[in-house]
Amino acid sequence: MNSTLITVITYCGAVISGLAVLENLLVIVVLAATSYLRIKYFTFVFNLALADLGFSVMLIAYALNRDHVLSALMQSLLFVAVLMILAVAVNRYLTLTISPPSRYDALVTPCRLAMVCLLLWCFSFALNVPVVLVASKDVHLILSAWFRPPFVLVVWIVTAVLYLFVFRKINSYTSLPTIPSSPVCGTNNTDMTEQSPPRVGQTRRLMITFSIILVTSFICWTPFNIAQIMEYFIKTGQSTISDDTLKNFNTIAAFVYCLSPAINPLIYWWRLDGFRQGFKELFCCCLLQKPEQLVEEIVDDNEDQQNTEPIG
Repeated sequence: MNSTLITVITYCGAVISGLAVLENLLVIVVLAATSYLRIKYFTFVFNLALADLGFSVMLIAYALNRDHVLSALMQSLLFVAVLMILAVAVNRYLTLTISPPSRYDALVTPCRLAMVCLLLWCFSFALNVPVVLVASKDVHLILSAWFRPPFVLVVWIVTAVLYLFVFRKINSYTSLPTIPSSPVCGTNNTDMTEQSPPRVGQTRRLMITFSIILVTSFICWTPFNIAQIMEYFIKTGQSTISDDTLKNFNTIAAFVYCLSPAINPLIYWWRLDGFRQGFKELFCCCLLQKPEQLVEEIVDDNEDQQNTEPIG
């Protein structure tokens, strides 16, 4: 491949990584500084933006110094993002399953959500970093090709299946009549009608948002992991692909790899009205509606005070 094209792709990747750092930093600032956004609804958005920020920083650092520890940190932060996308589906499924809504609010508190996020971060780093520090190069090569990509792929598949279950759950609520009839013996119609339309609509919007993130993240993730498998076959002498070809493919894969953290903030802006309004309020001083009105759109009116209390 033309060396000039590879150089252009490399510089474009650096620019996009820098842009991703700025974008995710703005997302974190908006979510942290806007009081009515510090609610359970945005917990996983905040953690995903934090993981994307760290990944973009590590990607820039890795470009300057190709160290295996930095590579492990990048893999850890990527896996944190994958787990956060999975956690959104689990959380929204609980939102729709646990009735009445006040029971969900009592069980899933901001403190418990924060603990879950912390555990996901610790699990991801424990899964990736020790392998680099302890394992030999041969073991690390095998794990990078035949353990990490399949494991993450399984998580992606489980996430996609769970998203389908949540959408089916949403459809079961939206298909109910506006004025429910008397409960039929042997059905759970009474519990289903306890879920208010704002909560179901809130869940639908968040799930669609993270479904888009799921698809874009998977597309950006795939080429890099194909490159890891290619590297295994080349390093073990089982392939005739040249090192230069692998290097060029790695450059292109890294470029695609860095697109996801830059795309996600744009998706937040497009899909999340609360984030967009908070950004305008914080940086543009351009309020389109009062914060009290915004909270009514974001948070279910039936949620108790525990759901709207600040997380941090």
